[in-house]
Amino acid sequence: MNSQDRFDELLTERLRADAPREAPDRLLDATMSRIAETPQRGRRRLGRPAVTLLAVAAVLLLAVLAGAQLAGVIERQIGTGPSPSAPVVPSGSTEPSPSAAPTPTPLASPTATPTARPATSSSATFNVLPAQQPTGFVSPITCNEPIGASDPVAIVQLHAAVAYSGDVVLRDYADPSSPRTPCTFGQSQNLVVQLIDARHVVIEAGDGRTYAVVDLPEVSFHWFELAHAPGSYALLGAVSPGLDQVLWLTGESDGTDHVHITTSAGDQVVASLPNPHPGRCGGPEDSKLGAYTHSGAHLFLLNQPIANLNSLLVVEGLTAKLSVLPPSEGWAAGAWPAMAVWSPTTETLFYRQGGDVWQWTPAGGAQRYLPGVSWSYPTITPDGRHLAYAVVRADGLHDVYLVDLAQGGSPQLIGKGARTLPAFLNSTQLWFKSEGNGICGPGGDQPLIYNISDQSESPSIIDRVIGV
Repeated sequence: MNSQDRFDELLTERLRADAPREAPDRLLDATMSRIAETPQRGRRRLGRPAVTLLAVAAVLLLAVLAGAQLAGVIERQIGTGPSPSAPVVPSGSTEPSPSAAPTPTPLASPTATPTARPATSSSATFNVLPAQQPTGFVSPITCNEPIGASDPVAIVQLHAAVAYSGDVVLRDYADPSSPRTPCTFGQSQNLVVQLIDARHVVIEAGDGRTYAVVDLPEVSFHWFELAHAPGSYALLGAVSPGLDQVLWLTGESDGTDHVHITTSAGDQVVASLPNPHPGRCGGPEDSKLGAYTHSGAHLFLLNQPIANLNSLLVVEGLTAKLSVLPPSEGWAAGAWPAMAVWSPTTETLFYRQGGDVWQWTPAGGAQRYLPGVSWSYPTITPDGRHLAYAVVRADGLHDVYLVDLAQGGSPQLIGKGARTLPAFLNSTQLWFKSEGNGICGPGGDQPLIYNISDQSESPSIIDRVIGV
């Protein structure tokens, strides 16, 4: 464990000890987890000691002031984006009403039939934005077993005596009853920033601009750099599954964020989004910045400078196909887009907006999918057949629901009590955590595995899921 990780650990322990009893421990755990994975909007990465102190202290204070109740965030307004390289502005379009009455028992319509063929790791060699290995970099990555090109895998942190200090590993679930650990990545929670496929990950060197695509299990590094002008900063969105594109974002001093798509042929700015760059530290409601579909044909970029300026783009090639953009005065409270996730098998995006869950497809555009559901932490099985998500309850804890994407029907409540942070490890096993109301009481925040085949729960050796 490095000094930064130990500092965060000691800080968390102290805050737990001093925190008022009204502040639920789920806020601290969820926030520490999200902060560790979320870059700050001011050219510094989160997880650094000073930033972590401010973020965690703020969460605990807000938990007391708000009576430990987290309101579900909602959103509205859908439009069509402009041509590439031009500033994106909101367009006149049909807006879902933010005050629409929730549907008590939402019904999910069947989605596109999942493809039977599992995703296969790319055989290409990454060569975009090439850079030199940073001076002094020492790889903590070791791999000792083969990895199937189509194996379902996850990047996780294993349990240790001190919470969140265990090894970060790649778990292979080709046989869910007997998972393997082909690769280890040391103990840093911030090293791996993207799981591309079973045989490729993206790591960050620690300077906020230099990254590498790592071939597994060979542990071969392909370094790249997100260059940016003085006074600006850069954030990585995602590397494409074909290893031939990089989605990234630069924050400029003129109050905008530029969305870049870079290939070996060059760089294109496909959109400019509003961001006054006030600086922020993230929180448990932060979502993934960007991701590609399994085919690489589409990507989303969910810019989150501050909540009332969140923007969601879906891009095909270099053209924005969906733009969910803030009005000039900013989003009304709780009206911003958030929590987007692609289907692993189809070109379908699910996201939260206007107190509903929406789905977008190239053919059908944006349509309400789960009316009245304000979800968090959506996750989909590798075979594309099941969707799980968390919803905040009246007591501030969460319930987890399961949706059959192939058959449709009502979401089903699962788990034996309050559960949160769901993540599918494979097509039958869902990882989540139990929740309790005490700060340090027994039985709270225990990692569990839920088997969707027999609805059973069992303890898990995984403390944190970093990437699936």
